Amino acid sequence: MKLLGKPVWAIPTLMAIVLVLALACSDEPTEVVKTVEVPVEVEKIVEVEKEVEVVKEVMVEVPVEVEKIVEVEKIVEVMKEPEPAPMEMDSGPPIYQMGLFEEPITRNYWNYVGGPGGSVWTGYVIGSNTGALYTYSDQRFDWIPSVAADFPTELAKETVGGDEFWTTEVPMKEGVEWSDGEPVTADDVVFTVNTVLDLQLGSGWASAVDSAFVSHVEALDDYRLKVFFKTTDDEGEPQTPGLSVWQFGLGFMGIMPEHYWSEVVEEAKGAGEIEQQIEALFAHVPDGEPTMGGFTFSKWEPGAFFEKEADPNYSFDGAVITQYENGAISEQNDKLGYTSTFYGEPEGVKTLEYEVGPHIDTALFSIYGNQDAAILALTNGDVDFLFNPLGLEKGFQDRIRSAEDLTIISNTDNGMFYMGFNTRKEPMSHKEFRQAVATLIDKEFVSQTILQDSTIPMYSVVPEGNGFWHNADVPQFGKGLNRTERLAQAVELLKSAGFTFEEEPEMSEDGNFVAKQGKGLKMPDGTEVPTLQLIAPSSGYDPMRATFAIWIERWLNDVGIPARANLVGFNVIVDNLFSDTVQEDLDMWMLGWSLSLFPDYVEAFFNSRHAPENEEGGYNWGGYANPEFDDLSFSLLSETSVESAREKVFKIQQYLAEDLPYVPLFTIPKLDAYRASRIDYPYITVLGGVEGANGMQTIAEIK
Repeated sequence: MKLLGKPVWAIPTLMAIVLVLALACSDEPTEVVKTVEVPVEVEKIVEVEKEVEVVKEVMVEVPVEVEKIVEVEKIVEVMKEPEPAPMEMDSGPPIYQMGLFEEPITRNYWNYVGGPGGSVWTGYVIGSNTGALYTYSDQRFDWIPSVAADFPTELAKETVGGDEFWTTEVPMKEGVEWSDGEPVTADDVVFTVNTVLDLQLGSGWASAVDSAFVSHVEALDDYRLKVFFKTTDDEGEPQTPGLSVWQFGLGFMGIMPEHYWSEVVEEAKGAGEIEQQIEALFAHVPDGEPTMGGFTFSKWEPGAFFEKEADPNYSFDGAVITQYENGAISEQNDKLGYTSTFYGEPEGVKTLEYEVGPHIDTALFSIYGNQDAAILALTNGDVDFLFNPLGLEKGFQDRIRSAEDLTIISNTDNGMFYMGFNTRKEPMSHKEFRQAVATLIDKEFVSQTILQDSTIPMYSVVPEGNGFWHNADVPQFGKGLNRTERLAQAVELLKSAGFTFEEEPEMSEDGNFVAKQGKGLKMPDGTEVPTLQLIAPSSGYDPMRATFAIWIERWLNDVGIPARANLVGFNVIVDNLFSDTVQEDLDMWMLGWSLSLFPDYVEAFFNSRHAPENEEGGYNWGGYANPEFDDLSFSLLSETSVESAREKVFKIQQYLAEDLPYVPLFTIPKLDAYRASRIDYPYITVLGGVEGANGMQTIAEIK
């Protein structure tokens, strides 16, 4: 999962600017010539009867004054010299020019996955730095080997040294190398797992290496792994590592290069307590770090650009991927000398075929101050693809469509924009309060009337776009009610929980506005509801969430809940959520998630074991704690079949839609804007769009 700026689970112009600045800063002397009456054309003098001094004219591109006296007695002919033939210009190495409108937070992959650096913007630039044992196939999202050479062995119980484990073995591809030429081996996987467990890393690392299930990993040799899972939980009850723990957890873990990071990790372990050790690891600047994802870091100028160079040593460069209508997938890698096929015989109609690159020399990410500036850069031709996790308002869409060489493609999205509650504090700790807030929020009004259908109202934490896992039959507070009905229902919900009013709110007779706001709202213990702060992204960063926040502030104040929308920068919100004082300082917040296809995030976001006070870097910022839900969500992690996992996910969605630690607000149609005249993708129809595939940096081609 990635934090959207949207927190997961978020250039040529630059070169021109650099060139101009270089010229501007040059120490070369400049010839200054006084000029008078400069004709645009170059003068040619004919039939001169008086001998004159030859004057040399210098062509310049800035206004100058040139004083020239020419004596003639007969004809002065002013002629336009012919235009020079266009020169054959070397187009130079191919550069994939992409745009961002929020600064990445870190270059440290440990921090990106497990710390405050985990924003979607960071993911765009370093999210593909490494590889995993397994991955998803293109478009269809089949579970396939990546660094692994084949599927793992079936889970089997095994007793080792008197302890019982679930075990499985994984073969790894031979010949896969880091960008510095060192081989990727089973030792790298073991090192990564041990680091996560030893330092008790949270967030994405805790989801990938769940210490409640993962005991340890062993290297049987350089290219064979053995994974050991615990057979019982902390209370001695039997458990099985399910899809979330193994196939979509540890199997998807990013592998880190032991030969680079081992000394850094050992030094971090000497930094003091666990919290200080984690901070030391996350603070490391990984200069010279080897990668496995097709690119190596080149340069980062904060506020200007982030640049990566293609890795000539990339092990999957030249591999040919083919998918067939019958479900089969083929990967031919002549560089490593293997051909792999999965899910049937590679025959019949091909639905997709492409060659892995990178087909570019440089991946250049220009960084702009806001969405408006980034879209201007796109329409002006400064970038060819714009990362935009926030959706496009109609005005932005119109600007892009008016540019002849730009294309907008639409896909369903697997993201969620939401409002969260700090359930540790009153009044947010009351379920009825959260339900009253949800009832007051007219998602359809904002989405359809204010934002002109740029957003899609959302009631479950699993988006409609992820159709197999989405439960449409969940409680939908407020849906279909008019303003009078919403206000009345919210008042009744509050009163049912023991809240009282000095004066209840009243609607106008025509039902079009609140004639009298509620006043003197008190909590069940008799204390007044304090002014609550809703932190949300600013309009410069995300006008759609800012719009929702402003309307929510108004609706809460109408009913008598004193609330203030505090619109701030995305990274400011992230800092607040990862603050040591989040438990005391946080009231309500608004953010978004780019979600995983397998929705085990319902456990990672809401199980109390992932609250920051229980897990360093945990994603349950609101501190939601419900023993019944904890048991339900934790049991998902032991589901080993897709069918049983789906039933459990449906139940969890119903539970969350009733208890509302989050109020899901909206999702968006995924609109990717790119310059089709310059860039080509092997496919453009896919859940999450081109952006969801990180801009297809290793497979996009420059025309």
